[in-house]
Amino acid sequence: MKWWVFILLPFSLLAQETHVNCDSITPQNYQVDFDANKVYYWDISDGKITYNNGNSITIQWPNEIGTYVISAYTTRFGCEGDTSYYEVKIEDCPYLQLFIPNSFTPNGDNHNETFYVHGAAKEEIKSMVIFNRWGQKIFETSNNTPWDGVDCQIGVYSYSVRTHNQHFTGMVHLVR
Repeated sequence: MKWWVFILLPFSLLAQETHVNCDSITPQNYQVDFDANKVYYWDISDGKITYNNGNSITIQWPNEIGTYVISAYTTRFGCEGDTSYYEVKIEDCPYLQLFIPNSFTPNGDNHNETFYVHGAAKEEIKSMVIFNRWGQKIFETSNNTPWDGVDCQIGVYSYSVRTHNQHFTGMVHLVR
């Protein structure tokens, strides 16, 4: 009687990375060593496997901040084999995501009536100041309170917007 002993050495996922959620994360590829006699099984804590080719997969990760785990294990001739775990971190975008419009129309039609900062980081605003063309301060707030342009003429105004660590300046057109 012959006894066969198979030693299945651990395998590893080839890449490790950390992503930031500033934009959509592109699908990521992961691969383990290939052996024609092994059957490969994959499990992920979140996200979606968009392609599975046995020993390689493609995953679309979510944009939510967190740590996600990929696990892969094999079987060979019906016996459990290698197992590998891998962590993928999604971190918050280090850049403020702000959009500052270049015009608004306070004309009473209930569309685009006020000037304010848009975007995911709009709550980070510490001050917003509006100046007329002579440099006189005509509006000031310590947050993102909208400016309605009441008692102001049609024209170009300058703004200064500050967050905890950035300063934005520019022009805004008041159009009626």
